[in-house]
Order: sequence, then C-alpha cells, then structure tokens
Amino acid sequence: MRTVRFPVLLGAELRLILRERLTWAILAALLVALCLAAWTGAGRVSMERAALLQAAANTDRVVRDAKAAHERYGKPSPIKVNYWQDPTDAFGYMTYFMAAYAVKPPTPLAVFAAGQSDVQPAIMRASFGFSTVFDDTAYEPSSTARLRLGPFDLAFALVYLVPLAVIALAGTRLSSEHDNGILRMIASQPVGPRRVASAKFGAVALVAITAVLGGTALALIVSGGLGELGGWEGTLALLAATLAAYVVLWVSACALVASLWRGGVAALAILVLAWACVTVALPSTLGLAVEALAPTPSRIAAIDASRQAQVRFYTGEEGARITSAWLAGKVPEVTSRPGLAEAPEIKRLARDAFYDEALASYRDAAHDHARAAAVWSRRLAILSPATVLAIALEMAAGTDAERHSAFLAAGAAYRRDLRAFFEPRILAQALDPVPVCQGCPARLDFAAYDAVPAFVPSVPRAAAEHQAVVALGCLIAGTLLLAALAYRRLSGWPA
Repeated sequence: MRTVRFPVLLGAELRLILRERLTWAILAALLVALCLAAWTGAGRVSMERAALLQAAANTDRVVRDAKAAHERYGKPSPIKVNYWQDPTDAFGYMTYFMAAYAVKPPTPLAVFAAGQSDVQPAIMRASFGFSTVFDDTAYEPSSTARLRLGPFDLAFALVYLVPLAVIALAGTRLSSEHDNGILRMIASQPVGPRRVASAKFGAVALVAITAVLGGTALALIVSGGLGELGGWEGTLALLAATLAAYVVLWVSACALVASLWRGGVAALAILVLAWACVTVALPSTLGLAVEALAPTPSRIAAIDASRQAQVRFYTGEEGARITSAWLAGKVPEVTSRPGLAEAPEIKRLARDAFYDEALASYRDAAHDHARAAAVWSRRLAILSPATVLAIALEMAAGTDAERHSAFLAAGAAYRRDLRAFFEPRILAQALDPVPVCQGCPARLDFAAYDAVPAFVPSVPRAAAEHQAVVALGCLIAGTLLLAALAYRRLSGWPA
C-alpha cells in the first residue's frame, strides 16, 4: 500500500473542516465579535481625537480673545479692568486666561486596545492653582458601571475570544475519532499519527489564521477606526504576524492535548482549563507580582504632606517669610522695594515654588513607581502568551502604562517650562509696571501670546515595534515547544 502524501491529507482535512456547519457558526460568531469590538474602539478613538481638536480650538480661541482684548484695552477709556480680567498682565493671563494642554494623541493603531485609557487622562490642562501632589487628578472618569465592566475592544476579542474559537475548531480533532472508533480505521492505513495530526491541525491553523486576520482586517475597514498609518505599516505587519503566531500556539496546544488520547470531553475540559489559566489566572498572578516588585507609595501620606505644606504657608508669618526669602533669591535688590512681597502675583509664585519643593519627594516617588510598574509589567508579560500579546497591542495603540507614565512626566516638565516662561515676565512687570498707555484700561504690556511654549507630544512607534517583535518571538518559542512535545508524543497510535 502506498503512503498517502501530506498535501493530499491536508486538502482533504481542509474540505472536511469547511463543510462543517459548526465551523462557519464559530467563524461567524468570531467575526461579529471582532466587528463589534472594532466599532467600540473606533468610537473611543473618535472621541479622543475630537477632544484633542477641541483643546486645540480652545487654545486658539483664548489667544484670539487675548489679542482682541489687548487691542481694545490699549486705547484710552474710563473702563477699569482688574488684573484677573486683563490679558496684558502676565500673571493674570497665566492664571486666568491661558489654555495650555499636555496631550497624548492616539496612535494610528489606537483602535486595537483601550488599555487603561478610560481611567487615564489623554489631555491635561496646565494649571498653576494646584492643590494636590498628583499629576493625574485633573480628569473625570466615566460611568463606574462601565469601568467595572471594562472595555470591549479588539484586544479583548483577540486575546480572550480567539483562543476559545480555536479550541472549538480544533479541541476534539483526533480525540473525537478516538471516541467513535474511526481512529482504528485510520491507524490501519499506511500513514503515521504524526502525518495525520499535522494535516488535521495544519488545516485548522490555516482556517483559523485566515479567519482571524481576515476578520480583523474587515472589522477595521468597516469600523473606519484605523488612522493614517504614516510609517506604522511595519508595526501593523508585525502585529499581524504576532496574531498568526498566537493562533498557531493554541492550535499546537490542541495537538498536544490530543496526543494524550483522553477522549473529546476530557480534551475540551483540559483546553478550557488551560485557557482560564493562561488568560485569567496567570495574568492575575503576574499583576500581584508587579505590585510586590513595585509597591505603590502611600497616597494618603502625599495628601497629608500637601495639607501640611498649605498649613505651614498660611499660618502666622511663615508665608510672608517664605515669600520674602524666595523673592530675595530671585531679585537681590528687593530690599529697596519693601511692599513688593505683598503683591498677589509674588505670593502665588512663592507659594507654588514652596509647594513644589515640599512635595518633590512624593511626586518623584509617584513617578518612579509608575515607571517601575510599567517596566516590570512588560518584563513579566513574556511569561503568559495572553499578556505578552495584550501588551504588544496596547503599546501599538499607545494606551499602555509605560506611555502614560512618560506622558505624566512630560506634562509635569511642560508645566515647569510654562512657569520658566512666565516667571521672569511676571517679576519684570512687578518691578516695573509700565502700562500700555496713559488712560488705557490695560494695566501692563504683556503681549507674547504666540510665544507661550506649546506641548510637544510623542508617539513611540519604535517602542511599539520592539514590543511586537518581543511578543512574536515569545509566541513562536511557545509554539515550537508545544509542537515539539506533541510531535514526540505522537510517535505511535494508541493501543
């Protein structure tokens, strides 16, 4: 008897799979889930982009209004204008007019994963009347019920639902034949178990990869959530390869379980248990490990330190002493201007500098914890196929914790840049308050509205590509390991 060639077996298995109604039912359900997830993600990204446009429009409007007020108040008039209404006052403009934002724009692949974007701000308005040590409190979370349920995005569908679809397609291959006795007929043919298993699970892998990649592409097209790639084509290709490797890994797991020859019911039970461990239990354990390796600093202690700093500044003569010391350090000749330390703008600048110094260690601790947690999360992710894929999707989408940590640090640096821009101008106006003209409502001469520093956002494409390569390598390694174990066990037919 002639040995049956592998391409013939593979073609026969493909035709058999595609003739099964269950196959099309599984693929249809998966496609619906992918389209719904992409539609949800596209809506989220659309709202983020609209918020960014609104912030930019608000900044432009404030500058236009300030210029118009500067021109209007620059003419003689009996109108009296207070400093908090006067954009020609550098301190008044910085405190009451300026609309400066630190922004975290979505990447072209933001539709893939929501990450923690529903509880982490993508826009922060620079404020100089702060009363907290934390950089991430100027943000209003959405509905608590929605936060409890979590986002239904493409990352959820790909990480959690795709393995279930693969298990439904491949979980009983060989095992069902073993249960109904067909395996004895197959074993009587001139073909070994390895070739039969390779054909059966290879056919499932081809169908599943085509369905997952094709379904994801169709979902992205239908939802319209994919932005202009603009150099992100390589990242998208790496994600496609990573998804294919994730599918093949679960097909290899099905093959390994089938090699146990425990029957269809037992095979499905083992695979579902493995799915629960890989996608739920192991990531939860890794999360606990991250908390142990990067313990969260006490927010209560930071809040208490903020309260103590405020009490110290506003109790007795301490505030006046701090203000005088700060002013003397900035303007050594201040001794000739005894009333200057009583100016509201000088008090505010001195107070903010005092708060920054008093709370610096708590801010640094919060930043260090955010960076350490993000780094440990990325390092430990390689221990779970589900987690390493989720991290790759989040980094491609720009919704990962590491990017948010960098965004908070950049936002804090931007606030310092704004202060460095306004402080010398405020001091100069306080020392020499020159009005625009005699009899004009405008009190001073600040007009550098277009020179106010703008925040420069970063979109870390290189980091996303690197993580996609890491995820691809980890999934390929896991696939090869499972395939090798299955190949070793399938050396002969069961007795």
